[in-house]
Amino acid sequence: MASLKVDEDLKGWLVGCDKDIGGFSEANLEITKNGTGRFFGQLSLDLPENESVEKSGYAGCRTKTKESSIFGTPVWDTCLFEYLQLKVKGDNRKYFVNLQTDGVVPTDLYQHRLFLKTPGEWETVLIPFKDFILTNQGFVQEEQIEIYRERVKNVGVSIIDRTSGPFELEIESISAVNTGPDPNAHEGHDD
Repeated sequence: MASLKVDEDLKGWLVGCDKDIGGFSEANLEITKNGTGRFFGQLSLDLPENESVEKSGYAGCRTKTKESSIFGTPVWDTCLFEYLQLKVKGDNRKYFVNLQTDGVVPTDLYQHRLFLKTPGEWETVLIPFKDFILTNQGFVQEEQIEIYRERVKNVGVSIIDRTSGPFELEIESISAVNTGPDPNAHEGHDD
């Protein structure tokens, strides 16, 4: 689904943080010498002087939505797959995995916590597509609508753990699978 192996791949990704609305967090995405993506930066909970901003301290990266053509907007159909698989190496921070679909409300986002069992080491995390929760602008929606799996527009990760300081998550791959090839893979929930 998403590749982060060579510098050219960065053109297919977007990075954002609260600095975009006047906050003080920093976020970056780069390719490491080992051919993996490195999402890193510094979260700041300091509020800008802009009185309309009530919360600060978030960062995220995601694939760009493909440009539309006369045939519509290219999307991923994940219906034939049970899991979203991530091969990642992270720190002790709290990350979320985000999926955006071609649904009715353009600001809807499906999220799932990215539970890491071995911070600082590579691990394969399997998240059942059925476990993603519908959110909108950071709030869990009371009425949960099943994810529109035939029309996934983009995939990404975010950090919003309300803690100032550095963060770093390396991403080797993100893919849709039925079973993990790694016998050490774990389902993406807290045991």
